[in-house]
Amino acid sequence: MEKTLSNKNNFNKQYQRNNISRLLRISNRNRNALRWGKNETDEHITMKFQICKTLKEWDHEFYTEAIFDDSGLRADVIDADEGIVYEVVSSEEKESIERKKSLYPLEVRVIDADQEFTPKLIL
Repeated sequence: MEKTLSNKNNFNKQYQRNNISRLLRISNRNRNALRWGKNETDEHITMKFQICKTLKEWDHEFYTEAIFDDSGLRADVIDADEGIVYEVVSSEEKESIERKKSLYPLEVRVIDADQEFTPKLIL
């Protein structure tokens, strides 16, 4: 019985991951890889790294710098297991964040790049 429940949980997790993956442009489906842009600050990149490292430790699948197919918007970090986008910000305008929140097909959580990382930030 436990093995059957475990198999069902694994199926549900993979189903969730596949659904998230389908939201992304095929060319941006780089699973469990840290990517960053040339204009990102060291603090921004470091915060993304800390988020990804924690997600990896939790055995979650994630994407960075992935582009949503429908909107063309690029997300900092997507937790494919939970369906959450983590947007790391330091100087981004509030209007830009609100626009992403309204257009992303997933829940968005904003993380300040200049604060010290703790796993509580992404719980």
